[in-house]
Amino acid sequence: MFLGALAALSAGWSGYASITARQKLDPGLRTALAAHQPVSLWVEFPFPPEEFHIRYLQDRGTVTGVRGRWVHLVRVRPAAAWSIARLYWVLRLEGEPGPQGAAAAGDGSS
Repeated sequence: MFLGALAALSAGWSGYASITARQKLDPGLRTALAAHQPVSLWVEFPFPPEEFHIRYLQDRGTVTGVRGRWVHLVRVRPAAAWSIARLYWVLRLEGEPGPQGAAAAGDGSS
């Protein structure tokens, strides 16, 4: 019984993460990912990213900078981009040229 409940909870969370991942990707980035080539992207957090978050992203691409609540990555493989989008602590992913608010350093407003 416990294992069945645990399996159902795990499947539910996986389904929820997959559904919300599609909503977090901007349409242009979704098109680029469909080409199965590495992409450059911007990741938005609901808070200023800390060392843990930056290191996590560094394992999935090359972090080139942090602007407020945004982290810029290059050479991100499509599977890695999808795994980033599935994270509950990621608000959205945008492709190049990047979000309007990412260029402004400091307050992280977008």
